[in-house]
Formats: sequence, C-alpha cells, structure tokens
Amino acid sequence: MTSNSASRRSWRRLRIKNASAIIQPVRLFSPFFWSRSRVSEISAKKCLGASFLSVGVAFAAGLAVHQLGHGGIPLASAVLALTLLVLPFFLLGLTDFDTRLQRWLVDKHLRRWGLMATFVVPYLVYGWGTGTFSLEALSTLAAFVFLPAILLASSKRASPNWWDGAALLAIWLPFDLRWLEHIWEWPDGLGSYGINAVLAVDLAVILFVCVRGWSGVGYRFRFRRADLSIICMNFLLFAAVAIPLGLVIGFIELHLRWPDLAGSLGSFIGIFGFVALPEELLFRGLIQNSLEKVWGRNRRTLLLAALMFGAAHLNNPPAPSWEYFLLASIAGIFYGRAYVQSGGLMAPAALHALVDTVWRAFFR
Repeated sequence: MTSNSASRRSWRRLRIKNASAIIQPVRLFSPFFWSRSRVSEISAKKCLGASFLSVGVAFAAGLAVHQLGHGGIPLASAVLALTLLVLPFFLLGLTDFDTRLQRWLVDKHLRRWGLMATFVVPYLVYGWGTGTFSLEALSTLAAFVFLPAILLASSKRASPNWWDGAALLAIWLPFDLRWLEHIWEWPDGLGSYGINAVLAVDLAVILFVCVRGWSGVGYRFRFRRADLSIICMNFLLFAAVAIPLGLVIGFIELHLRWPDLAGSLGSFIGIFGFVALPEELLFRGLIQNSLEKVWGRNRRTLLLAALMFGAAHLNNPPAPSWEYFLLASIAGIFYGRAYVQSGGLMAPAALHALVDTVWRAFFR
C-alpha cells in the first residue's frame, strides 16, 4: 500500500516536471498570456473592443476605396495592412497594454529589436498584395522605424536628454515633411498621410512610453466630465485672442455661412485622429512633458513647447508664414494648458480638432 502511494507520488512529480519543461519555452515567448495578474492589467473586453474597432476603421477605409472602383487582392491586402497598423494605435490607447509591454521589454534588447521589426510587416503585406513593393520604400520605412530606436538605445540616462530630442526629430521630420508618402502609393497615394500618422503615433508611444518608460504622456482614449469644461473654457479664451488678432493681421477672413453639420463632424473626427492627436502627442505628451521633467511644470516650459509648436507650422503654406507661427504659438499655449489641466492628451487633441474645424467652417 505504501509502495503504491510512493509510486503514484513519483509518477505525479514526473508528470509535473515534464509539463513544466514543455510550458517553460511557451512562457518565454508568450509572456503576455501567462501572467496571473493579466486580467487586472489588461482587460480582455477592452482588448477585444480595440480589435473590433481596428477592424472597423480599416473596413470603413476599404469601403471608401472600393466606392472609387478599387477591389480584389490589392484592396484586401491594403485593409489587412491598415488593420495591423491601427491595432496597436487603439490597444495602446484603450487598454493597459503599454504597461505590460514595458515590463516585457525591460532589459530585453533582442525583444526590442524584434518588436521594431514588426513595423515592417504591414508594408510587406501591402506591397505584395498591391504590387507596389519596392526596396526603396522598404528601406525608407526601415530607416524611419530603426533610426529613432537606435538613437534612444544610445541614451544612458533615465532623464530626458539630447538623444531623446534627436529621436523625436527622427520621427517627426519624415512625417511632417512628407518623406514617407511614396511608401503607400496605392491607390494613387490616397490615405498615405493618415497611414503615416498612425504609424508615427504607434512608433512614438512604443519607443518613449514602453521602451524609455516615460510617465505622464497621457496617451489614453479616456474622456472625463471635467475635460468638456476644460475644452470649452480654453477654446473661448483662445477665440477671444486669436480671432481679433487674426483679422487685424489679415491671416483670416470671416466667412459666415450655415455649416454642414455632417461634414463638420466628419472633419472633426478626421482632424482629431490624423492631425490633432499626433501633434499633441509630440508637442504636449513628449516635448512639453520632457521639459517639465527637466525644469518643472511652469510658464517657461508651457511657452517653450508652444513656440516649438508654432515653429513647426512655419513650413505650412504660404511658407514661411510668421502670421501662422504667431497664431499657432498662441494656440499651443491653450493646448498646453488643456494638457496640464486634464493630465492627458484627449482634451488638448479635442481642443485642437475643434479649433481647426471651426476655422475651416467659418474662416478662410
């Protein structure tokens, strides 16, 4: 009896040992799925919601392209590639995926470079399916992805430094100067700006939040009730300054008309996702945030970030436009105030989108 019990215990220990030997490699390569606290850190419902939202956005874009007469394998591959790019955009903003990813990447250099390499996969799918694959486009995309990662890897200090600034420029300049437009040339370059905006946001959040571990960036798609009053108050204050000043210097002209509400709503959503959010992530979440880490949260850091924001608009037509620089800098002050008051990017991005939408609707 005792001998049989001992044999069963030995057999049970052997099975557990063998099972552990099998599971251990899976744990190594699938760390996201083996944490006991995974449910508390990353809500399964939010992840599923982010996935459905990503598919929905890509499908809607594909439907719009289909209505222009495009279809078949090129359209399917483009939709799949867009889904792969939009998925981290929503996962990072709707869940705590960034926190989990940050822990997974700590002191794991091979994982970091492997993660950077995944940014090339959407283009491989896109280029193969649309027949537009080229080594030049692939090289441009690889340089855009790996150069800021290399620059950040050269930084040895936890606090913001010049390597961080160089990495920011390596992300922003190619996007802002449209150096990436030729990568997504099907169909006829439609949507290339939006795709590059999503790509730049994905890259910036992963590198600075997940790899560098910066706090306070505020990349969360979360609106609070207080955010609405923050948006409205800063919009009214900006309008009280910018509209009279813009009329006096001749930068804007009043164009009163009954706005197309549906068109204005669509314009607001497009500006929010592809213009306001990327710019607010850069100038408020990364630049203003980094200045505050060095010099503290004060008027100097707010003004300096606003002036950088204004300077980035000097190349907008008619270029160079000092009137554009002046008004954009003033706008940057109020966007920065909204960022500080709300503690996140949603309020300044919504304020930014509201300003641009009203400008298009009532001024020219």
